[in-house]
Amino acid sequence: MARQFKARPASPFLTAQAGLMEKMATPFLESSKFHHTFEADVDKIFPDISQPRKVIDENELEQLSSSLERHGQLQPILLRPRPEKDGDWIIVAGERRWRAASQLGWSSLLAIEYSGDYASASLVENLLRVDLSAVDEARALKKLIDHNGWSQSEAARQIGLSQPRINRSLRILNLPEEFLNSASELRIPVNVLVPIVRERDDARRAELMGQALSGELTVSVANQSRSAQSLSETEKPTEPLPRLRKSKASLSLVAIKNFSKKCRELPHGALKLSVEDRNVLMDARRTIDLLLSKSDGK
Repeated sequence: MARQFKARPASPFLTAQAGLMEKMATPFLESSKFHHTFEADVDKIFPDISQPRKVIDENELEQLSSSLERHGQLQPILLRPRPEKDGDWIIVAGERRWRAASQLGWSSLLAIEYSGDYASASLVENLLRVDLSAVDEARALKKLIDHNGWSQSEAARQIGLSQPRINRSLRILNLPEEFLNSASELRIPVNVLVPIVRERDDARRAELMGQALSGELTVSVANQSRSAQSLSETEKPTEPLPRLRKSKASLSLVAIKNFSKKCRELPHGALKLSVEDRNVLMDARRTIDLLLSKSDGK
């Protein structure tokens, strides 16, 4: 029987964004895109098939249904028009409330039409879930970053998480998709998944994935495996390193690499060059061509 991992505490994103969603102070979401509340027919509401949250805990859904039955609907769901049919709606935020209301046999739900960046709003709503699995959180983060064209540093600024935290979460997505789907269902925590993705030996990584799915892998065991690997690598005989010489040539190549990197970051379509700029670039091209011809491809 697979080990049951403990329920996750409030996500770092939820902690960082505490109170922001009520005021809609998240920088990339605009409060002006929200309209007045209305009653939407439950049978005309549809889930968004593109949303990254794939696993909905049935027990938690039952608890939400009980809460709705006792206290009523305390917060409207967010909807956007369904392009395929007038009068139908797609959920931006609030799928669990809609599912719970459907279980209760409710005919309508209080809703707000959202006409802004619904993809970002839906992803943010997913990230605010306390029970979001580590895998679903990573997938939501990646979709949010890709959708907005952000770098990791920009994402950190926009959503209030540290860049190392975002990098750590995204890194687990390098694991096989089939394994990630199972890890999401089992709610395997990120601190168990990270040591697996860091494992460079394919056979050992496969072994760790099997142990994780069977519930045998703990954080300490995974980290011990990583430590043992690092120790064995340091014990391997190494050839003496040649003396490093910071010659003018090597420094020049470093400068060229940095120059090339900066050039790739320039907005090429809007770039206007003066005659002097063009002469400088032509001179640089001639110098690089000369270096390439002298190296004979080595």
